[in-house]
Parts: sequence; structure tokens; C-alpha cells
Amino acid sequence: MLAFRDFPGHVRLMLLTARSRLRAHEIEQINALVAGESDRTPIDWQGFLAVTAHHRLSPLVFESLDQVRPAGLPDFVREQLQRRARVNAFEAMRSTGEVRRIAEKFTDAGIELSVLKGVPLSQFLFGNPNTRHVGDIDLLTEPSRLPEQIAALAGLGYVRINPTSRLTPHRIASYVNFWKDFTFQNRDAGFELDLHWRLFNNRFHAANRIVTEGHYETVTAFGVPMRVFSPIDQFIYIAAHGVLDAWTYLKSLADVSGFLRLFTPDELDQALLRAKELGLLGQLSGAIHLCNEWMGAGIANPHLIPADEPVARRIRERTTTMLLRQNFKPNRSYASPAQWLRLEIDLVPGLRSLTEIARRFVWRPRVWAAVDLPDELFWCYPILGLLLLPRHHSAED
Repeated sequence: MLAFRDFPGHVRLMLLTARSRLRAHEIEQINALVAGESDRTPIDWQGFLAVTAHHRLSPLVFESLDQVRPAGLPDFVREQLQRRARVNAFEAMRSTGEVRRIAEKFTDAGIELSVLKGVPLSQFLFGNPNTRHVGDIDLLTEPSRLPEQIAALAGLGYVRINPTSRLTPHRIASYVNFWKDFTFQNRDAGFELDLHWRLFNNRFHAANRIVTEGHYETVTAFGVPMRVFSPIDQFIYIAAHGVLDAWTYLKSLADVSGFLRLFTPDELDQALLRAKELGLLGQLSGAIHLCNEWMGAGIANPHLIPADEPVARRIRERTTTMLLRQNFKPNRSYASPAQWLRLEIDLVPGLRSLTEIARRFVWRPRVWAAVDLPDELFWCYPILGLLLLPRHHSAED
């Protein structure tokens, strides 16, 4: 397990500046690192720009550096980060406007949407809708009226890109059963949208209970009210999402760190008890221990599961391995299907979960695209799924 001191200087600087509500000793560390007082070798500034871009932390890092203004920060680094932050601010406004446009269309049809992560999370965590990197739009809906929702999105200029195969009633029912979302793209406007009906593909992942058992509230950004999970449920979901992704992008770890710096001790107690109730205490504890080591969280709580607990330890080891193997810029598709299978079994153990994973393997939508059978022969697809092996781990495979 890499300790913070083991990272090269440019990665340590990223981890320091990717923290909200900087503390005095962290500001001192940033100043010393930029000035070259704490390292024998100077900062690799091109490497710093590369890792902050990869981990989708540029806006948050720029905000911290703009606050601290350390002596010795090269002008080209500040200017590049400032350009990225400005582009991100523009995209945050565009994304919020698009969420409003979609929500109005769905509301007219009597369909309720919630926003996962995104701009409202940035507004809540950092008090600024621009601070968190803007990526895809993630919306949560009910799966009961999906054909109607697909048609509504088509009317708004969206084309379905995952799955790409023709949809039929049997295929929609199967997809909803084994997968968590459809992906759409609006090529003219430049938006990609994931329409979720649950949070994780595996129906038995404990975090999926948040959708039906969780609490919701409204966060307003750029004057647009958006329905979101309550802070505690959002915190647990973000941590579970980062764990399953093995922190491919450390943006999620910065989110967890942001929650930890925002929560009161009572709120953190409530979150840990809620995670225990859901069966997610191990995953949340693993995320918090990683924040303690890499993000200076400093959390010591009697409800936490120890850092050497097997699943939490394996998660941290895998995260470290991916960072080192790929020069601190891990790729989600690098891992083999066998590696992802082991991780999912670690996180969702039991025979029921293993059976679910096996069934999802043979009902892959890519098989529908390769062999386009009528619904009357839909029962043949598990056989074909065994014959057509996946190319690599992806959302569709």
C-alpha cells in the first residue's frame, strides 16, 4: 500500500490541492512543495498537468492553488488550469440547462427524475457548481415506462449508444433485469447521458437499496432545482461507486474527502450506522481509510472497520497496483474480466450474487447485436453468450 510520502512530488501536490477547506498545515505543505523546499527533485509540472486532467481534478486543484497562490508556481501551469476551470464552468452551466430541459419534458409526461452526482453534488460539497469536473449527465428514473422515456429523449435529440442493438419487449425486460442504465448521446449538443433505474448492475449490490429506501432532497444550482439523494445516502453511494471503479479517477476520492470535511461528527456517525444497516460498512470504511492515507482526512471513529479488514485491504492494494502499473493514470478497461469478476464477488459475495453475475454474462447485449434473433428465439441467447466471449470489461459486456 502506497503511503502519501511514497508518491512522486507532482502526485502529492495533486492530492494536497484536491482537498476542500484546506487546513493550515496543508497550505504550508503546498507552499513548501511548490517552492522545492520539501523535495530533492523539482516538481514534474507536465506530469502534474497530466495527472490532474486524467483524474478529473483540474477545477478543484485550480481553486486551491488560486486560494494559496504559492510562490514558484509556473505561469503556464496556472494558465492551463485556469483555462480548464473556465471550460468546466461553461460546461456546468450547459449541463444544468440540459438537465432542466430533460426534466421538464419528463415532468410533462408525469415521470420523476433524480440527478446522480454532477453539478448539484459540486454545489453541495464545495459551495460552487463549477468546482467538480463536469462529465456525463447521470439521471435516475423508474424502469416501468422506458419505451416512452427513450422516445422522449429521441425527441430531445438523443440517440441510444448502449446498448446499440435493436430493442424489443423481451430485450428491454432482460436489460432492465441485468443492467443498470441506458446510455444516450446528443451529438449536436455534445452531451452524453446515462439513464439509470438502479445504481449498480448487480441487483444484489447493497447500495441499490438507496434508490427505494433512501431519502431525497432538492439542491439548486444556477437557479435550477434538482432532486438528489440526501447527503448521507449520496456519501455512501459515491464511496461504493469509487470502490467498484477501484478509484480509476481520483475525483471520486476527492468527493469522499469533501464529505468527510463537511460532515459533523454526528453526521459521520449517522452515515456509518446507515452503511452498516445497508451492508456497506466495509466498503465505506475502506474508502475512509484511503482518504486518511492519501487525502489527509484524519478520521478515527469507533464504527469504522479496521484498515486491514480483507476486502478493504484488497481494494486499496488493487488501487495502488493500478496507479503504479499505469504511471498514476489507470484505465478502467485495463483490467481483465477475471479481475473485475473477483472484485465484484468481493463486494457482493454469496451464491445468489455469483449466479447473477453468471446470468449477466450470458445475456450480454453485444450478443444481440452479433446475432439478431426474433423474440420467439430469445431463449437461445444464453447459449450464444457462452460461445461469443467478451472482448474486455465494458459497460455493455
